[in-house]
Amino acid sequence: MSQPKTKSKEKPSVDASVGKPVATVSRETLEDTPGRALSLLRAIGTSKLIRAAMADVGYETKDHQEGWELLHGVSGFAEDKPVEAVDSSVRDAILALDRWDEDGFRTVRATLMRRFPEQAAFVLDGIGPAEGPAAVLGVKALLVRLDALENGPDRKATRKTDHEALARLAKAGIDSKQRARLADLVAQSESVSDAPDPNQATAREEREAAYLTALIALRGWYEEWSQMARVAVKRRDYLIRMGLATRKTPEKKGEEDEEEKTPS
Repeated sequence: MSQPKTKSKEKPSVDASVGKPVATVSRETLEDTPGRALSLLRAIGTSKLIRAAMADVGYETKDHQEGWELLHGVSGFAEDKPVEAVDSSVRDAILALDRWDEDGFRTVRATLMRRFPEQAAFVLDGIGPAEGPAAVLGVKALLVRLDALENGPDRKATRKTDHEALARLAKAGIDSKQRARLADLVAQSESVSDAPDPNQATAREEREAAYLTALIALRGWYEEWSQMARVAVKRRDYLIRMGLATRKTPEKKGEEDEEEKTPS
């Protein structure tokens, strides 16, 4: 049986210093290898005639199992999940304020409107419950105005009544402790998360290196047996089934199918 006329120009070599395969093909070509290897494995595994032809060039059960193991090894790697746009603690703080603001503003309005109309107008002017991040702005403005009732320099003339209004709100549940809790939630919602953990970056690099090593190993297996398949199999329909040749297109109906000279 004759030898292939051409050899692949893109074939992983071995770095003798470390004993690991080194890619001599592009990353795009490596990423394309699992699909090509799957076509080859599936064709050999489902066709007795193709399998018999491959057996004539030394393809054994252990080679078939090796191919599947290498393919499964590559398939086991998952991409990192995208980083969330909002830190979970920030998101939770926004949700907490969003849950509180509707009943909170209703309580302030009901408590102050009849007994302290001037204080109610000052505290609630232009603000109210909202949804999502907008709730942070409303609650923050409310807290600033309640602080002004307590010790704002511009409200010295109404300080006594302002304090009475605050005392009434405290009885309704909006006391200094509750205000401090809300202020903490506002601060948290406006914060930014710390810089990424450098250990996470290291882990990503290690996963990427392992994935690349697995791809290169699969590429080596594929190049060996795809080339040997060209030696053993001459029927074009079988080569198409193995992913080693392309079908005719309507524009080239009178032409032969184009066979790939080297796997890529």
